[in-house]
Amino acid sequence: MQFFRIVLMLAVMLCSQLVSFIPKAYAASPTGVVISHVIAGETNYSNAEFVALYNNTPNDVDATGYCVWSGSYTSAAIACVEIEPNTKVYIKAHNYLTIASSTFAANHTYIPDTSYPAANRITVGGDSVYVKDAMGTELDRVTWGSGKLATGGTLVRKEVADGSGTLVDTDATDLSDFTALTTLTYPPNASYDVVTIVDVCPNIADVQQTMPVGYLADEQGNCQPDSCTNLPGLQLSVPSGYDSDAVGACAQHDECGNVNGIQAAIPNNMIRGDGNDCDWDVQPLQLTEILPNAVGSDTGNEFIEIYNPTDHMIDLSLYSVVVGVSGDKTYAFPLGATIAPGEYRSFSDSMMKFTLVNTTGRVVLKAVDGSVLGDTGIYESPADGESWAFIDGGWAYTNQPTPAAANKVSIVDESAVDTTDGLAPCPAGKYRNPLTNRCRTIETDASVLGACDEGQYRNPETGRCKKIVTTTLTPCKDGQYRSEETNRCRNIVTASAQKPCKDNQYRSEETNRCRNLTATSVPDSAFAVQPVKDSAMAFVGWWALGGVGLLAVGYGMWEWRRELRAWVDHAISRF
Repeated sequence: MQFFRIVLMLAVMLCSQLVSFIPKAYAASPTGVVISHVIAGETNYSNAEFVALYNNTPNDVDATGYCVWSGSYTSAAIACVEIEPNTKVYIKAHNYLTIASSTFAANHTYIPDTSYPAANRITVGGDSVYVKDAMGTELDRVTWGSGKLATGGTLVRKEVADGSGTLVDTDATDLSDFTALTTLTYPPNASYDVVTIVDVCPNIADVQQTMPVGYLADEQGNCQPDSCTNLPGLQLSVPSGYDSDAVGACAQHDECGNVNGIQAAIPNNMIRGDGNDCDWDVQPLQLTEILPNAVGSDTGNEFIEIYNPTDHMIDLSLYSVVVGVSGDKTYAFPLGATIAPGEYRSFSDSMMKFTLVNTTGRVVLKAVDGSVLGDTGIYESPADGESWAFIDGGWAYTNQPTPAAANKVSIVDESAVDTTDGLAPCPAGKYRNPLTNRCRTIETDASVLGACDEGQYRNPETGRCKKIVTTTLTPCKDGQYRSEETNRCRNIVTASAQKPCKDNQYRSEETNRCRNLTATSVPDSAFAVQPVKDSAMAFVGWWALGGVGLLAVGYGMWEWRRELRAWVDHAISRF
């Protein structure tokens, strides 16, 4: 009985010790990514380290931010999967992602997917290597003790024997899923197994491989909606002075849609019209008086007068005057000219360079928009010193011109008034026009008009004297004749004065000039065919060509010397 108790106690103690040798329970990798290879150092390079991760699933796995850790290097992760900013790294189904120290990468042709600075971060004599995802969750771990991993050796995860490409993953952390090799073993170069998807918009939740339509990147690299897709650069909002249409295009704000160019504000001398149009701010100026026929010289004494009936100053740059019965010429007011409220202002012909004819004329006041503000109508033959003025609602002549002042009616000399019709009699040689009621010169009867000067005649249409144009030509000088073609005098060339023509020439009867005789045979060509003669240079050329040929043959014999010698030996042996 006592013996039985002793045996039972020993069995309990043995079982309690066996429990410590049972591996801890470990869940399979939640993402399917496991450690497949570990190298902790080489004979010549103790810090030549290498770790490979393997995607143990049939689907691509996002490994962005995965980090490999070491139990003997706890200050930070050995390395993390961060290929470049704004990227996502995927491990393809049943493929690898490799991490190595810079020493390993420098001494092998194998190119890892990412590397870390050279340092002894994995201990050959005993250590743990494990991998965590971007959230810090541990996915897989392998632990070995002293003598389990040789320097220059490799831990390689076993493969399931069903040919599916799946590696053994029994949830254990010890070496039960690995084979310890004494040689360096690498997986297939996995650089081409990493799929990198560039996320151009890190501030947007979903991966944006290209810039979304209507977006641009700001200075921080974030994607922002562009308020003006047609303007260069990112516009976070519609710029000041711009308007945006329904499709997101921006255009400068134009106050006047009917005016050429962009009008950020309503231009001077314009006012708001209908809709987005602008109209000229035309004021009702009045054309009040003109003086076409000044006393004495007209130059510098003719004037045009206008009146401002409004209560504010008016800029005259918007107005012009048109002179002539048919509107022949347009004249602008002097630069910077204005007219004050209630002001009469006159402009002389020297100020505006116009000319008012003394016979029949007309003056029109126009605005820049084409509207007519004043029209004198057609005036006829004003008397000296009389102006054509707008008086009592109509245009009439007045012998009291009032430039820059209100108009006045004519002063009538009562002593010269004909009591029968209230008008003064016309002077001798004139008559009163029944339409204009003015005196006109009598020119209808030629007998009343004075005789024209010698060499002149009276034009029946205009009643004016004109010079008589004769067709008699001055006779040519002695020794000359008049050409029938040009009607000019030409020298007469005598036969005695002519020089004889050359042997191969003859004298033309038409031009009296020497002409070359036309040959009856075909002339020699300007570039006739000549026999070819050998020159000294041609002789040298043949020697040069022969020399080049000999050099080519010599070079060929040198290159084929062994073959030629063998051929010669063979030929000699036959004889």
